[in-house]
Amino acid sequence: MCRRSHIQRWGLSLAAVLLLLLVPAEPARPAPAPPGAPAYFIHAIVVDPQTPDTLYVATDNQGLLKSVDGGRSWSFINQGIKNYLVYDLKPSLTTPGRLYAATWGGGFYYSEDGGTSWREANQGLGNTAVGGIAVQADPQGPHDRLAIGTSTELYERRDDQPVWHVITDRLRFWSGPQFPNAMVVGPDTGTLYIGAQSGLYARPRGARGWKGVAALKGKRIAAVAARPDSGWLYAGTIADGGLYVSRNQGIAWQPTGVGLEQSWIRAVLFDPSAPKRLYVATSDAGVMKSDDDGATWTAINAGLPGKDVRALALDPHHPDHLYAGLHGAGLFSTVDGGTTWTNVGGLPFDPVEKQTAAIDAQTMPPPGAPPARPAAPAAFAKCNQCHGWTDPALNQRPTAWRAAANHRGGGNWRATVARMSEGTTISEEEQAQIAGFLDRYTAPAPVGR
Repeated sequence: MCRRSHIQRWGLSLAAVLLLLLVPAEPARPAPAPPGAPAYFIHAIVVDPQTPDTLYVATDNQGLLKSVDGGRSWSFINQGIKNYLVYDLKPSLTTPGRLYAATWGGGFYYSEDGGTSWREANQGLGNTAVGGIAVQADPQGPHDRLAIGTSTELYERRDDQPVWHVITDRLRFWSGPQFPNAMVVGPDTGTLYIGAQSGLYARPRGARGWKGVAALKGKRIAAVAARPDSGWLYAGTIADGGLYVSRNQGIAWQPTGVGLEQSWIRAVLFDPSAPKRLYVATSDAGVMKSDDDGATWTAINAGLPGKDVRALALDPHHPDHLYAGLHGAGLFSTVDGGTTWTNVGGLPFDPVEKQTAAIDAQTMPPPGAPPARPAAPAAFAKCNQCHGWTDPALNQRPTAWRAAANHRGGGNWRATVARMSEGTTISEEEQAQIAGFLDRYTAPAPVGR
């Protein structure tokens, strides 16, 4: 849809790209594995709290993988997902077997059967480049309250509600694939926190608007976490002082410990069996461990082939058993609290050609849609100039990255088409034609048809 495909692959304006100058360049994808070995780019690891031998891994080049035997064997669980750039994965807090997935370009998906099948839930979204998910148990009943962050907007809904609602409320931020949203619900208070390049922001449950945390103003927040056993909050930065902690529900914040001040902190992990033990994943120092509430830190990287660690997870029944996802190097585990790490082998790997064929094979019209789909206007051909579409009926260009034609409802394709048309030859009139076509093409048939 654009001439600057490397920029607008993510649906960005030029002004948004300039904000990247405020963030250190993402480390180049390493090649620590032997030549020809598969490279996995892991963003999230989930250990099933009821059955810790069940593991889930979210990647941005293979989609989702699952193991039911503690990592000895693995399988893909991408049925129903139209985009394999998965940036976040969260379990339900109220319903066993339910999972939520955020994809960059394919939107939001949920599974009711432990990942065996997925359904998209994008109605109301004006942007399906989703980078982060926050989950909170609804105090009014057995439901999850969900919040997601896209590259341009923030949304929320309850799990039984079909439509997302914008909650950006004039908060100015930008998020990209190298800086996905850091989001968490505060302990006890229900306050939603989001980390951005300009600081940490809070939105109390039921309130409108966001309030900046004064102590962290101007700091680039890349990770936020809430410790349920103490009610403390943590915020990790990109070379802006390291890790910060609040011991009073987010009112006051202080730096904790030394040695992390110049690190890009990706994740913060707590040991439920040791109240003073913390782990952090960094992009430059590997995995760091503290046994004194963050006052001092020790690197625990023996056995890891690199130091760009993007994800951490812990077995709640065996807290010395941890998993680490390395950018480009795959999944590693330790059974001794990080003294030694070993590679978790057996992860399947599909080339791009096989992935796109799998997406094509499962692309079906929306449930109840009429057999005759509306014809694309002539202007839609411009949308294939820099990227393809996961729907083979729309796709006219062989390319690895393809947009998903999601049902969004409410005319929400307009915002995406306008954003992705910046800097192109697509006129405003053509934008209206394309957006209207996509709204009709992806709309389900009326009830009872």
